[in-house]
Amino acid sequence: MTAQIFTSDNPDAPIQEIIAIKSDSNTDPLTHFVPPLGYPEIIFYLGNKQQIRNTTCTNGFIKGQYNIAQKIDFTPEYHFLSLKLHPFGLKQLFNFSAVDLLNAVMDIEEHPVTVTLLEQIQNSRNIDIAFIKQFLYTVEQLKVYPISNATKEFIKAVKGTEKNTIKHIIKDMGIGLRTIQRNFKNEVGLTPKEFLRIIRMKKIEHQLTKTTNVSQIIADFDFTDQSHLVKEFKLLRNYTPNELIKKKLLLSDQLPEPEFIPL
Repeated sequence: MTAQIFTSDNPDAPIQEIIAIKSDSNTDPLTHFVPPLGYPEIIFYLGNKQQIRNTTCTNGFIKGQYNIAQKIDFTPEYHFLSLKLHPFGLKQLFNFSAVDLLNAVMDIEEHPVTVTLLEQIQNSRNIDIAFIKQFLYTVEQLKVYPISNATKEFIKAVKGTEKNTIKHIIKDMGIGLRTIQRNFKNEVGLTPKEFLRIIRMKKIEHQLTKTTNVSQIIADFDFTDQSHLVKEFKLLRNYTPNELIKKKLLLSDQLPEPEFIPL
């Protein structure tokens, strides 16, 4: 399997990056265990249709936020593009409540925005860097809808801090919890607490690739004890930390080292 991540230096782009995933071997695993990611995606199949058995979508889908882990079953020789949206991307691009797609997907052929993007993909002979640049330009020209500053600032604070409680984060922000809660779930699809827990879990997974010292993780991420840590893992990942490591189910175990390509 190969993974390419195309990045833009435009901070105002409605997507964070474009990811191309391609199976290049008959021995590539067809089942993946995906944790909550903290952002929605738009998936476009390249070549073969209906590449994911868990959905009935023919050419791809809009994937909402998930607060549960997923078991995803691919068909052989899968190849797709993923548009990684901002956490508030569903509201920003499609202007519907992100809660409507919580733990769910929508066929890309059910929305005019993604139909237009799909046509551009289907009309292209080659999905190369030149195409990706043009495709990104098309995405950047899409109409975007306003997102509240409180939502944007909270997301920025969560990603940029080592603090793991809403109480401490909003104290540093100088903003009230009610102000954040007013629009957050509608724009992101998760409550502020759910979003924080998902981002914290991603940080823990990253640390597990470097150390299996559970006591250190408990201390670093403000868990009360090991049972608290295990409970959180079972809630968001369905497995204990030791099981994830032993079964090689960390996301980094399931994906190859990506090639980063600036645009």
